[in-house]
Amino acid sequence: MSDSIAPVEERIAMAQPMIEQPDGLGKRIGKRGELTIIGNVVPGGAKLFRERLPQFQAEAGYWESRVGTVQEFRGFLFDNDTRYMLTVVYDGDFKPYLSDIASQAHPWLDALATGVLEDYPGINTPETAKWVEDRLVAADFFYVSNPDVTARDITKMKKLSKAVSDLLDAAG
Repeated sequence: MSDSIAPVEERIAMAQPMIEQPDGLGKRIGKRGELTIIGNVVPGGAKLFRERLPQFQAEAGYWESRVGTVQEFRGFLFDNDTRYMLTVVYDGDFKPYLSDIASQAHPWLDALATGVLEDYPGINTPETAKWVEDRLVAADFFYVSNPDVTARDITKMKKLSKAVSDLLDAAG
């Protein structure tokens, strides 16, 4: 393996075109969109967040598989537990994503956010899009590997890989 760095022209040729989400908030590369919201934690909210966190983490796979488009989701408190950040990388456009999480994962998200995030209206309310928009911080830099591979594609590939492995094991 060489330690040489490719010429700048070669590196630039690999650039991913980052665009604004066509229907509103955040950035997009290929089929993947990004969303980051930052806001304030209500007094006592950090304690409640930490109490709920084990259950929230345990149920993440269930709820996010119902949504079916989430690639990554992170959340944390900072500034001495007075502020929060939630970041999501998901497949597709912003409005369908928001609709999917409102219809498929609202009990889970509401259980985490209610009493923790300042002015949180509940995910299944008409005010949700405005609440997110008011707290959105769009990425200046965004990179994803395999930008045209969706969460559903990954699930299919995993099933196919297992089936092929099982077939080869049976044949061996």
